[in-house]
Amino acid sequence: MLAMLAATLALAQAAPVQPPTFWVTSSLDNVFRDARPPSGAAGGAGSGQAGVFLTALKGQTVSAQIVLLSDEAPNEAALPISSPLKPGSGKPMPATAFRAAFVDYVRVEKNSTATPAPELARKAPDDFPDPLSDAATCALRPRQAQPVWVAYSVPRNAAAGDYAGEIAVTLAGGPLRVPVRLTVLDAALPIETRLKVTVWMDHNSLAKRLNAPMDTEAFWTALTRTAAMMRDHHQNVILTPWSLIGATRGADGKLRLDFARFDRWVEIFLAKGFQGIEISHMGGRKNGQWEDTEFVSYPMAATGPDGGKPQSAELEEWLPLLQEHLKQRDWLAKSMIHVADEPIDVNVASWRQLARRVKKAAPQLRRVDAVHVPDLAGDLEVWVPQLNYYQQWEKRFEQARAAGSEVWFYTAWVPQGRFPNRLMDYPLIKTRMLQWLNYTTGTTGYLHWGFNQWEVPFLQFAPGDNAIVYPGDGVPKSSLRYEAMREGIEDHEMLCMLEDRLGATAKRLGLPQVDARKLALEFARQAAAGYETYTRSPERLEATRVAVGRAIVALDGPVACAILARQAEGGEVEITGFARPGAVLSVGGMHAAAGADGRFSLAVAAAAPVVAVEVSMGSAKTTIQTPVVGE
Repeated sequence: MLAMLAATLALAQAAPVQPPTFWVTSSLDNVFRDARPPSGAAGGAGSGQAGVFLTALKGQTVSAQIVLLSDEAPNEAALPISSPLKPGSGKPMPATAFRAAFVDYVRVEKNSTATPAPELARKAPDDFPDPLSDAATCALRPRQAQPVWVAYSVPRNAAAGDYAGEIAVTLAGGPLRVPVRLTVLDAALPIETRLKVTVWMDHNSLAKRLNAPMDTEAFWTALTRTAAMMRDHHQNVILTPWSLIGATRGADGKLRLDFARFDRWVEIFLAKGFQGIEISHMGGRKNGQWEDTEFVSYPMAATGPDGGKPQSAELEEWLPLLQEHLKQRDWLAKSMIHVADEPIDVNVASWRQLARRVKKAAPQLRRVDAVHVPDLAGDLEVWVPQLNYYQQWEKRFEQARAAGSEVWFYTAWVPQGRFPNRLMDYPLIKTRMLQWLNYTTGTTGYLHWGFNQWEVPFLQFAPGDNAIVYPGDGVPKSSLRYEAMREGIEDHEMLCMLEDRLGATAKRLGLPQVDARKLALEFARQAAAGYETYTRSPERLEATRVAVGRAIVALDGPVACAILARQAEGGEVEITGFARPGAVLSVGGMHAAAGADGRFSLAVAAAAPVVAVEVSMGSAKTTIQTPVVGE
C-alpha cells in the first residue's frame, strides 16, 4: 500500500493533482457512480465544512459515508483513519472504535420484477453499491463518485458526552480531513439483543469460495471467523445441517450416530454467543415443484456393516437419538427443528402429517418453519410467516402468539412492491426498516434464507436475495445491506429498551394504567407507520432513532420524561409524550403540565431541527434536546 501511495504522490509532485470534492451522507444513501455533491459540499483537502455527525448509545455501532469525487484527473485514496475522539473532559475514545471500507459495486442487469419504479433505488442495468471492500487503497476514477463507509462502535465503558475528532483520507495532492462529532448517550445497548435472527449459511459454498475444504482445519477456522462476523451483526440463531451427523448400521441392524462434526459446529457458534440451534429440514416437496400436494421425509444416509452397502434411516429411527443427544449436551432448550419449508394451501394437510411424525419422534423439540398459511395450530411452535402473509392474517397470527406459539416473520425475494426487503436494487432504508416492523408487529424473530447462497444464480430470484455478504480472504466480506441490517436490529433493541423503561418508570410512579408498549409505539410509528407506509427518508429515521435514545436516557433523569417532537402542518411542532404527573414542560414561553396519566401536549413554533424542552417539577429541573421528526 505504501509503495503504491508513494508512486502516486511522486506522480502528483510532477503534475499537481487537485484534491477531490467530498461530502458526507447517510450510510442509507445508495451512492451511484454519477452522484454529484449537494450544494455547499466541500472542495479540496481540509477546506470543507461537511462533517460526520452521529449519535449513539454505549455499545452501539453508527455509520455514515464520505463520498469522494475527483475532477478530470485520476487519484488514489488510502483507507481512512480516525483520530482518537476527544470528549470535553475525560478519556478519549480509542481509534480502534473506528472502522472504514471502500464501497464496491455490483452490476445488476435486471431489477426486482414485482417492484414499481418509485420503490427502486434505480432502474437497471447499472452498477449498484453494496460490497464493502477489504482493499487498503482505492483508485478514484475521474468524475465518478466513490463512497467510503465509516463507522464507530462505541465502547461500553465510554463516558456519555460529545466527542470530537477527524477522519483523515490520504490522497495524491495531500490529506483530506473530515471533522467528526459523536454524541454518546448515557445508556448502554445490551450485549445480547433480544430479537431472534437467523440468516441461512451454505457451509459448502463457504468452504468452496473461501478455499477452505470441508473437514479440514482451514474450514473450521473459516467457520469460526464467520460465526464471529455473524454474531457481531447480531445473528443469534444458526441453521445447523443434520447432515453433519454421521450414521452407521451395525451387523445387528442397530443405527449408531456420530455427532463429532455436529457437536463441533454447535460448539463454535455457542462459543461466539449464539442462543439458538435451528436444525435443518426433515423433508420437502415430493417432486420439487411448488404446488406438489405431498411432502416427503428425507432419509438419513448410513454406511452398512464394515463399510458395506449404503443404508438409510427414516426420521422415526434417528430423530429420537438426536433429541437424546441434545438433552445430554444441555442443548435441548436452545434447539428447534424444521419440518418442511413453506407449506401452502394445496399441501398443508401433507405438511401437518409430517409435522406430527416429527413431534412423535422428538416430542421435546420445538418445530419451526417458514409458512404461507395461518391454520397450523397444534402442529408448530415457532411460526415464521412471510411478511405479506403476516399482514394478510395478522389477527390469526396474533391469536397463535396469544395461545403460546412464538411468531417471527421472514422475507425472501418476495414480498416486493411497497414492502421493505433487503434486495440490492432497493433503497437501503428498506433493509433497515424490516426490524422496525419486527417491533411494531410484536414479532420476536426474523429469518432470511440468503447469507451466502453464492452458488445460486444472482438473478434467479431478485438481485441480492441470495446473499448479503461476499467471498473474502478467510472470512466473508460485509455489505451496505448487512450493516443496515445490523443497525436495524440495534434500532429494534432501542425501542424495546424504551418500552422497558417506560414500564419501569410507570411502575415506580404508581401508574398501573400506563401502557408502555402503546407509548413506545408512538415513537416507532414516526418511522414505521405501517407495512407499506414506513418512511423512505433516512433523515426522518435518524431523527426518530435519536428521539428514542434521548427518551431512554431522560426516563432516568431528574424529572422522568419521554419527549416526542413532530413537525406539524403550518410550521408548528407538536410536543407530546410521557412525564411524571405534575411536571411542567416549557418551550419558548409556552407551557404544559403532565396530567395524572403522565400525558402532555404542547404546540410551539420552531424551525430548528432540534428543540430544547425544559422539564421541571419543584426544585428538580432538566433540559432535553430532542430532534424534530419531520417529513
